[in-house]
Order: sequence, then C-alpha cells, then structure tokens
Amino acid sequence: MKKSLCIVLIFLLSLATPIFGATQSQASEGMEVLHTAVNPANNNTYHLLSAASWEDSASFARSLDGFLTTVDDASENTWLFETFASWNNQSRHLWTGLSDAAGEGDYRWHDGTPFLYRNWGEAQPSAGGDEDYVHIASTNMGNIMPGTWNDLEDNPQYFPVYGVVEIGPGADYTLRFNGDGDHVVIDHDEGLNVSNATHLSLEAWVYPYHDEGLQFIMMKGDYGWGMYLNQGTLAYASEYSLSQHPTANTSVDVETWSHVEVRLERDVGGEFFINGMSAGTFGADKATIPVGDFGSNDCFTSGEDCDELYLARMGAGCECNYFEGLMDNVSISTKQNTTGVDAWELISQWTFSEGEGDTTSDEYAAGSRDGFIDGADWVMPDGSIVAQAVQLYVGESYELEEATAGDTLLFFTEIEEYTRSISWSSYSLKFDDFETITSYTLYSQAQEIPDEWNHDSTVEAQFGFIFNQWSWPEEGVMWFTMILDTDVSELTIELEADIADPPPTLDDMTELQESIPVTNQDVFGGNQEIGANYYYVNVTEPLADLRVRTYGGMGNIDLGISYYSPPTPTLWWEDFSEQEPVSEDGKDETPVLESWSTNQGNNEEVHLFDVEPGLYYITAYSFRSAREFTIVADFVYPPLNVEPDDAITLTPGVEYGLISGYKGLSQYFKVNVPQDTERLIVDLSDGAGDASLFMRLDQAPTKSTYEHHSTTEGAEDRIAFNDPTPGWWYILLTTESAFTGVNIVAEFADRYVWDYDGTPIQLYSDEALDGISVGKGGSIEFYAMLEEPGEFFRVETYGGSGDIQIIITGLQYEVVFTGDGRPGPGAGIDTETSDVTVKGGMSGTNHWVMVELPMNGRMDVTVRGVSDAEEFGLVARWVETDFPIEPVEPEEPTEVIGCSDDAEMMFTKLDRDASGLLEDSEINNIDASADDRTGMDINKDKVIEYREYLQHRCSCEPELIHVYDGFSQGRERVSLPSLEEHGWMNSYDFEAINANEDEHIDEEELELLLLLCDTTFDAFDGDGDGVPDDKDAFPNDPDETKDTDGDGVGDNADIVASVSNDILYASAGLVFLILAGLLFTFLRSNKPEAMELKDWDDEARFEQASTMFDSQSTPPMLEQPPSSERGLQERAYELPTSQEVSQSTPSELMDAPNADLMGMILDGVETIEYPSNSGVLWTRDDPMDSWSPKA
Repeated sequence: MKKSLCIVLIFLLSLATPIFGATQSQASEGMEVLHTAVNPANNNTYHLLSAASWEDSASFARSLDGFLTTVDDASENTWLFETFASWNNQSRHLWTGLSDAAGEGDYRWHDGTPFLYRNWGEAQPSAGGDEDYVHIASTNMGNIMPGTWNDLEDNPQYFPVYGVVEIGPGADYTLRFNGDGDHVVIDHDEGLNVSNATHLSLEAWVYPYHDEGLQFIMMKGDYGWGMYLNQGTLAYASEYSLSQHPTANTSVDVETWSHVEVRLERDVGGEFFINGMSAGTFGADKATIPVGDFGSNDCFTSGEDCDELYLARMGAGCECNYFEGLMDNVSISTKQNTTGVDAWELISQWTFSEGEGDTTSDEYAAGSRDGFIDGADWVMPDGSIVAQAVQLYVGESYELEEATAGDTLLFFTEIEEYTRSISWSSYSLKFDDFETITSYTLYSQAQEIPDEWNHDSTVEAQFGFIFNQWSWPEEGVMWFTMILDTDVSELTIELEADIADPPPTLDDMTELQESIPVTNQDVFGGNQEIGANYYYVNVTEPLADLRVRTYGGMGNIDLGISYYSPPTPTLWWEDFSEQEPVSEDGKDETPVLESWSTNQGNNEEVHLFDVEPGLYYITAYSFRSAREFTIVADFVYPPLNVEPDDAITLTPGVEYGLISGYKGLSQYFKVNVPQDTERLIVDLSDGAGDASLFMRLDQAPTKSTYEHHSTTEGAEDRIAFNDPTPGWWYILLTTESAFTGVNIVAEFADRYVWDYDGTPIQLYSDEALDGISVGKGGSIEFYAMLEEPGEFFRVETYGGSGDIQIIITGLQYEVVFTGDGRPGPGAGIDTETSDVTVKGGMSGTNHWVMVELPMNGRMDVTVRGVSDAEEFGLVARWVETDFPIEPVEPEEPTEVIGCSDDAEMMFTKLDRDASGLLEDSEINNIDASADDRTGMDINKDKVIEYREYLQHRCSCEPELIHVYDGFSQGRERVSLPSLEEHGWMNSYDFEAINANEDEHIDEEELELLLLLCDTTFDAFDGDGDGVPDDKDAFPNDPDETKDTDGDGVGDNADIVASVSNDILYASAGLVFLILAGLLFTFLRSNKPEAMELKDWDDEARFEQASTMFDSQSTPPMLEQPPSSERGLQERAYELPTSQEVSQSTPSELMDAPNADLMGMILDGVETIEYPSNSGVLWTRDDPMDSWSPKA
C-alpha cells in the first residue's frame, strides 16, 4: 500500500512540475522592473526585471527601449554582480544578453555588440544541448564560482533567473574605407533626381585618418554634385573643374569624428557647416547643382549611364580620390522654393546599421534602395572590428570549416604568467586541381583587438601557411585578427607555448650591483650537461639600458638575461638573436624582455632597453667549461636631453657618447653652423642596434617634420649636405627598436659633389656604387644588361640621408605551359613577354625593388630625388633562370626623339618654377657633370637659359650618345640606316666610321666617332646661316643676314644694298617729273599763250616729288619692329616666357644713316631721308663724312 501511495505521489509531482515551471516563466505582459541603477563608469541606466525566461526578458527589454545587458569588461561584470545579484538581500542569478541560439558556439550579444569579453565559469560553456543562454551566477554552482558565467536553457526548471536590462540604442556600426579602392555605389533611381530642386543639403559624419589630397565623401554620377575634403578642407563639387569648386574656411580635424554639411540654394549661394558651426559661404556663381552627366571619356566610350551615387570616392568619371577613414550617417535632403523655410525633405540616408555583409540599405527608402560595398570594413565607431571572437587553447587545434573572401575572423588566447614564447601555426591543404591557394593576413596585438591600422605584428600567408612566434608575450589576452583574401575551407589553427619555470629564490643566485665586477667565476658543463651560474639585478629606478657583460678568463661562456625568470638555455646550436620577435617593418619589437649573447670565448654582452624597476635574471652557462671570468652589470640612466629645450650642444669635430636608446625615446642635440660653411656632417659610429637621425634649422625636428634625415639600417647613420644655412641646427636621435654604445659627432668639411654627367651608368650584378647624391626633383639613370632571361632583377639602395624613389623599367616574361595548360608529362613551355615598370617607396633611402622573371636585354633604373639625398649606395643583383627560356633579340625602334625635342622636354621638367631660367638647385639637378654644368653658362650670369641648355644637349657627344642609346635599347650595335635617317643637329660620317662594312655601328665604332665628331650645331643661330641671331638682321631667313640701308629688305634681295629702295623709287619718279616738265615747257614755248612757269627750288621739287611718289606710286608698307625685337619673337629655339619684350619708340631708334648710303644733291648739299618715309633729313658736305641731321 505504501509503495502504491509513493508511486501515485511521484506521478502527481511529475504532472505538477510543468505547472510550477510555467509559473516561473511569466508572460512579458506580467513582468515588472524591480530595481533601477546607474553605472557610474558608463552613465548607462540598468533595470532589474522580475524572474522570467531569457526570451521573455529580452522581449520586455525591447519594450523598455533597451536590451538585455552587454558586459564589456571585468569592471562592468563586477558592478552588475554587486548591484543586482544580491539586491534586497536576496540571491539572484542574472540573465545577460549573450546567447548562441542562432548557432552552436556563435555567441552574440542581444544588442549586436561583437562578443569579445568573457568570464566563463570552470568547464563552461557547455557543449551541445539546449543551453544557449548565458547568466551570471550569484552563488556557487558546483565548480562555477559566483560572478562567473554559465549557460542555461531558455526557461530553467530548477531556479529563477532575473533579466538585467541596459537602456540604450544598442550597437552602432560604421564603415571604414582604406583610401585605395574602398567605396559604396548606389544605383540611380528617380528618388535621387534633384534636377528640379532649388535647395540641396549634403551631410555626413566623418573620421578622416589624414588631411592629404582629395577625399570624396560623396558624388553623384559623372562629375555631379558632391562633397569632399581638399587637403582637409571641406569642399563642394559645383562643376567639372575641381579648381573652381568652393571650399570652406575651416579644415576638418583628423582622427576624430566631425559632422560636415554643405547647404545651398541654386543660383543664390551656399554655406559650409562643421559640427554645426558655419565654416564659410560661397556666392551664386558657385551655387549650382550639376546633375552628373558630364560625359567623361570612360563613360562616353563605354556608353554607360554613369549616374550612380558614390560614397567614399569620386563619381563615375574617375576611379580616384578615395576617402580614408570612417564614415557614418550620410544623408541628402532637398527643398523647393514653394515650401517653408525649414521644410527640408530627406531623400536618402545611410546609417550602416547592418554590421555585416556586402550590401547596406538606405534607411529613408525603406529597403527599396541598396548600396553595394566594395572593400570597406564593418567596424564600431571607435574603429574596432565587427567580429565574434573565438578562443584558442594552447595545445589544441581549431578547425575552420569554411569562410568567404573578405571575412574578418577574430581569435584570442589567454597568456599565462612566465610564458617565454607562444607560436601560431595555420594551414590549409586544399590544392586539388591547381585551385587558388588560400590567401589571408594575420594581425596580432596584446590586450587590444588588432586591425589593418593598429597592430603589433602582421604576417601574410605563404601558400596558405603561416607560422609566427612571439617571445615573452604580455600576460593577459592576446588577440588575433585574420582577414581573408580568398575563400577558405578546412583551415587548421594551432597554438603552442613555452612556459618558463617560476624563478628560484634569491638565496640561490648572486646579486649583481651597478658597475661592481664579480670576479673569478667558474662554470663547468659537459657530458651532455649544461653548467650554469645564476645572477640577478635589482633595478630600483627606470633605466634606458641595462647591460650585463662577461670578460676575461678561459673557456667559453654564453649569457642570457630575462625579466620573468632565469633564462633557460636551449638549442645551443642556434643563434638566439634570431628568436626575437620581428614586426612588419623588419625591426625588433620593444620592449624586449629577453636577450642572449653566444659568441666564442668569454666576451659576451646582453642588453635590455627601457627597463622598469624590478628583478632581472641572468644565466651564465656553458656546454663545456668557463673559468675565472668576470661578470658586471652596467646601468645607463634615461638621458636628460629628451626635450628640444634640453638639447645638448655638440662641439664640431668632438664625439659625444656613449649613447643608448629605445623605441619611444627621443634625444636632442644641436650644433651652431657659422657663415661660409661648405658642408655639414652629422655622423653616428661604434654602436649596435638601429638608430635614426633627423635635422631641422632653428627648430626641433620630428619624425614627420624635418629638413634632412637618415633612417638607414643599423646604428651608423649619417647626414651630410652642402651649403648649410648658418644658424642652430637641431638633431633628433631616435629608433624604432633599440641601440647602444653610439657616438655622435658633428663636423664641417669641404664641399662634396658626386660627379654625374647625365650618361646612364651601367650596373653589374652584385657590384655596389657608393657616395651617390641627387637633388630634389633630379634623377640619375642606370641600366643593366641581362645576357639571359633571369629569375629576378633586384635593386637595393642603402645608407645616406634624404628621400629617393627607385623606378625599374624593362621586359618581363611569363612561363606558359602548352598542352593541357599545366605542368606535367607531355607539357611544353612557352613564354609571353610584356613591358614592366616597378616603382619603390618614396621615404628614406633604404629601398628594395624587384622585377620577377626579367627577360634578357636592358633593364633601366631611375633613381629620383624626392628630397635632396646625399651619399647613399646602390647595388643591383640578378640571377639567370633555370627554366629553358629562349632569349629574345630586342627590336630596334623605328625612330628616336631628337636632341632638341628632348632638350625642350627636359628643360621644362627642370624648370620647376616655370621662370624660363634654371637657377640654383635647378642647375644642380641637370644630368651633367659639374664641369659641364659650369660650361653651360656661356654668358656667366649664373643662370642657364634655354639656348645655353640646348647648346649642351645638342652638342655632338651628348646628341650622339642620346640617339645611339635610344636605338640600341640594350643591344651592342645599331643599324646604319636608322642612324643615317635620323634628323641630326650635327654632321656625322657613319659610312666612314663603319670600318667592317656590316651595315651597323657597334660600341667600339661609336667610341671612335665620339672622338672625331665636331659640334656644328649652334643654338644661337636659328636659321643656320652661320651668323648668330643677335648679329643677324634676318634670324629666320638663311638667305639674308644684313639690311645695310635699313629698309627691311635684305641686301641680297635689294636693288642697291647701300641705298634705300624708297630713295631709288623717289629718284626715278623725280626724273620722270623733270622730263615731263621739260616736255611740257617745250610745248608751251611753241604756243602764243604760253603760261609763265612757277620757279621751284631743289628742296621743293624733292618734297613734291616725294609726296607724289608716296601718294600715287608706292603701296603702303607694313610697319615692322626693329630687327632685335623680331629676333626675340621669331627665334626658332626660344622657349615661350611670360616676360614681355620692351618696345622702343621711333625717336629712341633714330640713329645716323650708315656712311655707305648715298644721297641726292639738293641746294648743293648731299641730302638723304632716313629712315625712309620718316620726313627726317640728313646732310653731309663730303661723301667720306658721317651723316648729320639737317638744321
């Protein structure tokens, strides 16, 4: 009977259990807020809800305009636990907003915030099942401690759970653009048509990373309306020409959020706003609303409408001017004149609320208008990436089944105390059927989430594989961000760590005190045992450099130093220095908490830089033995010259040192340069590590603001330049890693000039050239001759100071497998060639530029001066390929630009200020030797005019070398017809020099021709008649050179060269009149009514004859400027300039006639009118006398 009652009771209880459970989960309508509190850390309001299921609590949270709480960090977790878990003296488990209900292990916060912080209890979260919702435990739950997290089912059966609501809008997303192709494009629809609008408003929130160049925020269509940043200043796109666009009077701050707006009324005016404040206005002529149908070349040729709306780049007419930074809340509004003053109508708004995917929707258009994201990244407003973090565990593999190109994946691991190193391995073995090899990039950073802009290190996958190792990583969380370039499947990730033993007691070690040697130290090893002595240093104040060294004695000792515990020697056959972490720029990361020295013998030295107070441990060890050595610790305290006002004055020629430095430490020096100093040199020597120098006149330099700098590898940087401006030069000594034992010296020296005559310099593999200098805007040409197709062609520059760029041009080949198109049995090899141009960076002098698979022939190398660069070195290296590639014979060009055209092009390039003259530094940039540059200045006025430059470029040797190199293109000879048909400025006898009659001119024949050639070209004789233009009355007429009688007709074409044609015509007319008069008199004398003739004197007759002749017989002559003026206007080789040629009045040009001119006898005196038709008469008494004005 009792058993039956028990069974019935158990049955009834089983039926009641769901009822009791249902009472736990109240409907959201019956829920209530039990308590409200404000978190002082973030000023957010939180509500404690009555007990309910997670889903009901989440629904009720939304009705309160909030979400179930997001726990961002340990402090917020502690505040939530202390505020709500025991409120009103009742223990309560608390629902958070974390859940993986959408997918096992894919945890997401209720408000969409990326899942980063976590505080799981032991053995949590549970794998599988329905436990998808996370709560904060209020009491011990087995091994789960109070305040830690546990996952439960939606409606727990055994205890109530209370939701915590955080009031707020939830996660806010934005897009980050890289300034190099990232943008959003929106197809046109009628809703974006603003052609009928009278008012237009464009707005956006922007976070620009820099203020350089043009960065478009938006643009409609093909050069339509838009808004952008011009060198950081807000601008409005009002027409096609960017130079005509209106700009604000205030720039937009970089690396901070700003609200920008342009608001205009068509044909009336407009106004800029930055953060709600007026930033300038513009007038009616700029207040246009172009529709964006300009018809640029790309749109015209493609036939596309080009009417899209673009965000973060210029419009359809130019794939350029991309925005770099963050952008959010982009909106466009219009208004008609008929509407109210504030009746703006929103037509488009982009808030980027999705947080993921490659499309985004227009909030205004309610899903009917989408933007397509090209390359931009989803981020939070602080720039942190939007991704759900996956925890990785040391010694356990993580398998990524599948991910898509463009995805951003986030991982993290916990770094334990005393972790000596941690290593990452990731690989994918998907290579079937020659498919695309997996490509991705890994970024890492301690304590903070890394991205492409902010990270400690970066590694790119090679053939789908990455291995990287970090020494002494910081205790705490290490984050990894992986960005996929291709689709990924079956990617395996493994982490391994080397954990050091806790440090021994200090009683087991010997203390090293500052600069006090500990002598007679012995270490014995052998028989596969490592002998070791242990030491420690107690650092009580910060140090720039902690140095420990050993010396003396016998045997072989090695040395290691670290922060956490005595370093353990392993892999004795390896160089420990190679185990240091290396960042993306190739320099050691800092701070480095471990250092090794493994030289032969007992002379060892280890360093730690930027040392904080604490205990540092040293191991002196040997695999054999070391006896009677000495060990000592040296302290280098932080320098006092870390501010410009504390700069140390250097005495010229006197070294200052020994100096140590580390990343983040700046040390300042200065030197006073007197007048007439020809050259200033600042030199580092004797040190180890990597240092950099920056210099500036009268002000302290920075790493971004300087006049001269050197960032060469190592600690032997050097800055040297001619003609330093007198005054105080400030010097900044810094590093991106560390250096020690450096001496610095400033000294004055004689002028140094690297003599370059403009002829391309041939490079030979692995043979370095040093001491090269090039001015800003100048260039130096090199070339290399590859006899066979190569595996690579590489050019490296190093040392010196300044900024240069390397440009390599040549021919590249591609291996093509014939047959089925892949390597293997039966496949053949063919090659395809193409022109290639590779450009290096433009900062500093340390560059490494390579062309892969260069074809045989000539590779041209140009080193361009970005700034004045001094005393750098250059070396080229190339290796022949092992592939059976057939060399190609380069084709000879059909024509080569002549020296005059080349001179005009080069002169325009050199003349940076467009003054028409080469001055100062422009002269130094001429590709010629110093002697040739001096010789160019023919008139010694210290400037090079165009004709002077032309005379040099078209002299026989430069012309011959220029044209020959143009035709040869790396070959050893040029065909005779090519040379003979070229339009030369000088005369060359190629037939005579072609001794072997092979119809080609080779390099030996060229050398002989260079010795024999004479310059016949004269840049100052425009018509080539042998008379310089300044002495040639007709500089453009090779048949005329003189105009003796000044009548504008050359002597060769003149009737009588010494007599003006006007005089001859007038004389002939006068004779005719006299004869006619005599005839008339004769006829009158035979008539009874003969009229009395009027007597004319000679002068009257002359004037009358001249008047009659001028008015009846001679057509009017066009007035011409003086010959000197015509020469300036008509010189064939003169470059146009903005300078006007002054013109003289006729009275200023009234010189006496040439004594060779003959006049007419009037009143017994020889008389001449000069110039012709001027009315000015000249007389002389004797034909041998000079002419004098008639009184």
